[in-house]
Amino acid sequence: MRVRREGRLVRATLDRPPVNALDTAAYRWLTETCAGMRPDECLLIDAAGHVFSAGHDRGEDATGGGLAVGAAALTAVLRCPAPVVVAAQGPAVGAGALLLAAADVPLIAADAWLRLPELDVGVTVGHGILSRLLPPATASRVLLTSERIPAALLGDAVARPPDELAPSAEDAARTLLDRAPGLVSLARRSWGERERAARAYESEVAAFQARDH
Repeated sequence: MRVRREGRLVRATLDRPPVNALDTAAYRWLTETCAGMRPDECLLIDAAGHVFSAGHDRGEDATGGGLAVGAAALTAVLRCPAPVVVAAQGPAVGAGALLLAAADVPLIAADAWLRLPELDVGVTVGHGILSRLLPPATASRVLLTSERIPAALLGDAVARPPDELAPSAEDAARTLLDRAPGLVSLARRSWGERERAARAYESEVAAFQARDH
């Protein structure tokens, strides 16, 4: 995992071969990176290799402490003080797909795909965030069936030709940085949808954690 600052553009790169699975250290890195952002900056999250992220590391618990750490990272992205651009150059699975959905500007290569195998691994969370990227009914279906969603179905505003993904993400970040920072910050805060998504996701996590009580 690495962070590179280019003026007010902060580039955070997932680099955990071979598939950028998200473990406790990666989640904490995301949380800390978001917490360190200023409203006048822009966070661009991308990844090395051919897979954006295979999601939660299968070598770690996905239903107890691991879920809590992962949820904290995703809500940190939603509550990041700076606008967030995510560029997924390959498949985005589970928490990787939710990370894409948590962006202000989500972009994915048109030859990539999403999959939410949450029920397959024993958890029921993700709808509150995924509904930012997909219609709520579609998000429900995707979570219940674990079906693969081709990125091309997300439309041209999200899915970009692979060779255009990196420059499109850079352009989006620079466009946000060219806006008056106070207006960008006010818009993101006053619209309230990011906070609603964060609270909805936290509610899902709390309900799951209380399932046996």
